[in-house]
Amino acid sequence: MESGDLVTFVVGIAIVVLVAVLANPQALSGLQPSPTVTPTPIMLTPVPTPVPVPVTATPAPVVATPTPQPTIAPPYRIYYTDNPLSYPSFTLPADMTPFGASDVYLEGGPMVTFAYFVDNRTGLTHSGGLSQKFSIPYPIVIINATVTASAQNPQYGDFRMVLCYATNGTVITGMEILNQGSEIRVAQAANTDLYMIISTTYIDGYQIDLMTPKRYYDTYTKR
Repeated sequence: MESGDLVTFVVGIAIVVLVAVLANPQALSGLQPSPTVTPTPIMLTPVPTPVPVPVTATPAPVVATPTPQPTIAPPYRIYYTDNPLSYPSFTLPADMTPFGASDVYLEGGPMVTFAYFVDNRTGLTHSGGLSQKFSIPYPIVIINATVTASAQNPQYGDFRMVLCYATNGTVITGMEILNQGSEIRVAQAANTDLYMIISTTYIDGYQIDLMTPKRYYDTYTKR
């Protein structure tokens, strides 16, 4: 082959390759080395550790507990005894004047009636007797007697009473109410057996209340 023909052949090949590249430029991409891809580092954002928030406990409201008040029991009733001759003394003093007028309790304050003696004997000229034995747990006892005279003969009304020790019949205190009305005696006779001697003339009815200051009642009453 002559040199001119060879040049023509090479030029022809070059033209064919050029046309092929122009028609399909992606054909050369496979011939080029792939570029090295540097991976982008992933930056991890640190998650902040939550700081505990101190919680202040709200104190529960304090409810004041009310102080329990002692219950006042109903007063018990004292009756006449059916065996007066077994008592150490069953007669009243001949002279009641030494007992004087009604006492006055000066300390004041609320009172509690813990026992009572009541009798209604309308139409009887004379009556009376001895009470059952009883005991007082309180340092102070107030004897409050209220008398209603006879409707027919109020001017002759006479009520007499004495409080005695049950062991020997010694008189502690007493009272006399002429016609009708009320009278008080204050005595100290705690924790021992007692009884009353009572005599009435032209009296329709009477009631004797045994009382003590509430502070003694609350302290000395057994619950």
